[in-house]
Amino acid sequence: MWLSQYLTEYDEDLSGDSQTDPLGVLTIWSAFGQEIFRNRVNSVSNDVRNYTLNLLHHAVIKDVLDDADTRLSKALDEQSGGRHGLALRQACLVYLENIFTYAMVTAAPETGVDSQGVLGASKARVRLELDGDPFLRFTHKDDGYLLVRQLGLGVSGRYKTPFMQIGFFSDRYNYHHRQEAALLWVKVKEMIEAHPPFCVLFQEARRHLQGFFPRFRAGGGSALGQIPGDLMEAYRRALPNSAQVGADTRDFWLAVTGLNTGAAGTLLRVLDDQARHDPDSRMPIQQLFALAEKNCSEAPERRKLVHVQQVEPLLAQADLLFTLACHRRHQRFAEIETHWHGLGRDAGTLPAAAARIADHPELLEIPSHSGRRRLQRLMCMARQQRFSDQLRSLLDYHAMVMRERGQLPWVQIEQADRIKLNARTKALPAAQDAPMHRWVNTYYIPQFDNLVTGYRGGQA
Repeated sequence: MWLSQYLTEYDEDLSGDSQTDPLGVLTIWSAFGQEIFRNRVNSVSNDVRNYTLNLLHHAVIKDVLDDADTRLSKALDEQSGGRHGLALRQACLVYLENIFTYAMVTAAPETGVDSQGVLGASKARVRLELDGDPFLRFTHKDDGYLLVRQLGLGVSGRYKTPFMQIGFFSDRYNYHHRQEAALLWVKVKEMIEAHPPFCVLFQEARRHLQGFFPRFRAGGGSALGQIPGDLMEAYRRALPNSAQVGADTRDFWLAVTGLNTGAAGTLLRVLDDQARHDPDSRMPIQQLFALAEKNCSEAPERRKLVHVQQVEPLLAQADLLFTLACHRRHQRFAEIETHWHGLGRDAGTLPAAAARIADHPELLEIPSHSGRRRLQRLMCMARQQRFSDQLRSLLDYHAMVMRERGQLPWVQIEQADRIKLNARTKALPAAQDAPMHRWVNTYYIPQFDNLVTGYRGGQA
């Protein structure tokens, strides 16, 4: 298994969550999720083929640049800052990603190649329609991109942080930044050599780059028709779809990520058991955590599972109350309280949820500064004894979150006991859809489940 991770560490100021996270709780629950998955899982990177593609590309680049026989043309040396320059590594990554994308979208249907999940596939098809032989510019700048902001949003950008966390390279793609990296690259070499299609792809990509570098001219690159057919075919054979790649790389990714151990490993075993005995159903997240806690033998890791189960009830109840506040354009506090009671809640619901967190004060020590501050504010809100004070405090909290984003609040107090909604209304949930044990946040379990499916050889 391999698990993926943040594009970068979550940054509230850089994330456009004003449309999806009005209470700003992503920075809370993501911190608890990353404690479990050790910064290996996230919401933007969960395809085993792309993850393995990135590893193969870095292995090729490392090997080419480590080779004393590799020569750069004068133009390439000046453009990239030399063989040790970051720009050269970035240009290689973009160029190879683009070759891979065109290889996938031009594959014959009977080859078993699946272009679903290939980043830039739709852009590549458009370019092929406009020009049957598009030019692949070799550069780290945007005139060589298939994707907008490809260095950040392409394969190499999406998987950069997990690779750094594992230890493959530094933030500037230095493959020799610490001693442990050498051991990792030995394992990578062994994995490549153990899978003939990977080995062929590695050699073909290496041969192409090493021959291309000394011939490079300013503004240069390759027309698609100039890319060796053997390289295009090697991509198709080595990386035809996520299911095949997952089956080929399972043991390797399990070994290098270590996510078959600790809290994540316990969750993995529960999901594996579920897949064996009832593959067509999805276990509720709260049940998954409860079973994992029961079967986790390591106390520090078990606490991570307990922490999620202690913090989520407060986040879920706050989310429900905010949903009720967004039910109509204008409402009185009493109307919202009636709906709250109709769903089996009362003025003691939020204080009870807050008490569960108070019993575990270490929950307020999460590494995210904004997450810690917001959880403390939600605790203060939930400790209010009267429903009207809880609602007023929640709306004040929401206004603070939106103000920090430079946005107007969705809902605000209009008069002493009336509120006004400035956004789209939300449907009133039915009682059966809002049980007391309801969870609303995922803690990266769907992404983890996708990856588990992928390394089993399933289509993630």
